[in-house]
Amino acid sequence: MKKLQLRLVVLVTTMLALSALLLSWFALRHFREELPPQMALTVTAVSHSAAGVLEKAYEYGVPLDKMVGTVEFLDAVRKDNPDIAYILVSDARDRILFQSGYADLADRPDLELDRRTSSDVTTAAFGNYYDTSVPLVFKHQWVGTLHLGQASALARHKMQDVAWDVVTVLVVASLIAIELLRFVLTFVIATPAAVTRDFLARVRQGDFSAYLPDDRLGGIGQLSARLNAIVARINERYRALQAHAIDAASGPGERIATRLAGYRFHAAGERTTLYAAAVDHIRWPFFLLIFADSLSLSFFPVFVGHFYSPSFGMAKSVVVGLPISIFMFTWALSMPWAGSLSDRVGHRKAFIVGAAITTAGLVLTANAHSLWDLLAWRSVTALGYGLVFITSQSYVTNNTPAHQRTRGMAVFLSSFFAGSLAGSAIGGILADRLGHQATILFSGALSAAAALFVLRFLRANPHQGPVKKKLTLRDFKLLLQNKKFVAITFLAAIPAKIALTGFLYYSVPLYLKLLGNNQSTTGRIMMAYGLAIIALSPFVAKLADRVGKLGWFISVGGYSSALAMFIVYYFESTAGLLVSVTLLGVAHAIGVSPQMPLISDLCKDVVREVGAGTVTGIFRLIERLGNVLGPLISGLLISQFGFNGAFLGIGLLCLTCVTCFSAMFYWFGRSGARSASTGR
Repeated sequence: MKKLQLRLVVLVTTMLALSALLLSWFALRHFREELPPQMALTVTAVSHSAAGVLEKAYEYGVPLDKMVGTVEFLDAVRKDNPDIAYILVSDARDRILFQSGYADLADRPDLELDRRTSSDVTTAAFGNYYDTSVPLVFKHQWVGTLHLGQASALARHKMQDVAWDVVTVLVVASLIAIELLRFVLTFVIATPAAVTRDFLARVRQGDFSAYLPDDRLGGIGQLSARLNAIVARINERYRALQAHAIDAASGPGERIATRLAGYRFHAAGERTTLYAAAVDHIRWPFFLLIFADSLSLSFFPVFVGHFYSPSFGMAKSVVVGLPISIFMFTWALSMPWAGSLSDRVGHRKAFIVGAAITTAGLVLTANAHSLWDLLAWRSVTALGYGLVFITSQSYVTNNTPAHQRTRGMAVFLSSFFAGSLAGSAIGGILADRLGHQATILFSGALSAAAALFVLRFLRANPHQGPVKKKLTLRDFKLLLQNKKFVAITFLAAIPAKIALTGFLYYSVPLYLKLLGNNQSTTGRIMMAYGLAIIALSPFVAKLADRVGKLGWFISVGGYSSALAMFIVYYFESTAGLLVSVTLLGVAHAIGVSPQMPLISDLCKDVVREVGAGTVTGIFRLIERLGNVLGPLISGLLISQFGFNGAFLGIGLLCLTCVTCFSAMFYWFGRSGARSASTGR
């Protein structure tokens, strides 16, 4: 079955890649052909506007060569249209009367100024420029020509931007397709096959009391209706035979009862359906919701900046970080409540409620009118986001074998970061073309789609165990008194989150804007973090489960995080930032997944006393303090020392914490070895 799924994945992925590449090639070729004419149309519209102003002055009796303030006017036109490299006005004798920007060009084009042979607007290539000439015909008399030039390199830059956007869309489309394909293959083939195998095993043992779940998408599940009908008839015949045995004489009735004693049937009117679940059932809607919320990652600090006012009495860098910190703080506080609600109502209902709250928060965020509105609506979004996050993590944990804990966590993290990667990349492209508000509204629609998907396809677990005990202050006390738990949480988990939110989510968008990059470029660079997570997490998780020594994986990840900050400190460029973002993704792929399994290994006694679910909830709650502190720390450092000072400060923080963690982990190992040797 796994080989069949693998072959289908390879086949579909190959077909998708080939079709996407072919479509992209056609799109780029069409764009390359249409770009120069479209650029000319834009310049032509500007030229007609400028020519109209000159014509109005001419109609008032001012000769073209006597017009005062023309150079200043042409400078203003260029300032409003930065893509225009130069503007000049020539008279009927081909003399340049006025010019803006032309004399400053190092590679001035040698223009053919005589255009009296044509009365049409024309565009021609001269050297490194496209020159658009507009005849100035005033009062039915040709008096001169208006020339506007654009650098031909501008077309190449636009082509490069579009090509990178196409590559980004291909990567994101591949991620989306793979996630959806995993769900379809699991839902249509793997899960129905597994539950059918369980069903047939029961039948072989003489158990006819359970039915297969109804098929929803076709595939192997098409057998369900037929097999269920057979089981239903067997139960009907059993009840008929049982009634006949009661009416029969004692001898035949006892023989019938004896022969049927080894079989199990259900009572009349009852119908027990086998429950079928898999991690991939929730991966797709979880991915979709994370994708929806992440659409604003690449531009959210810029979006928040529109609400800033000096009357707040705080630096703009601090104010811009507030909504991110409030979101993370509310998300952290929602963890215990979210876990309790998920345990009480089940994964299906909890996910739907969380996605609905997230949808409302995103729609309200798009329509915020002030900073205080924005803070309130981001808090609402965080409540729903936290509920979906903890529900999905609980679902993955409940459906992952105990010996695959690190791999199960890696699956959860890779799905989370795949959605985050895809959303931030596509969000930057959409924001450049649709604007901030429309992009956030679109994310609300996708969040609602995730809720509808779970409503339609995810089944509630009828065999869910009892609700876990309530969270108490004693649980916090027991965990915070455990040195190993404190070391992992405060020296490994929190610094990783500070680097994630303070550097990636907060500083990177602002720094890239400062370097002159657009939002599409920001999304692509942030995408490198998620790609590193997705590519390395499964491999590292398998290696960690096989090798053990989880603490050393965390140490390597921590030192890599510090190195990522130092790289961008020493290389102040877009390329340096790309390397840092990628290395941070590598660091978190190595060091984040083993954190929770290491707590389970090193803190077995307290985990047994408090409960695994409660320990997970408290760990995630405290860990989110790093998410809250990240933007605040970065904002304060940027306001005092600039971006480089902030990068250096976060790097030193990561370096100090991971060094302390490594020393304590080494000490824990020696203490454990001494205890074992003395028999204690």
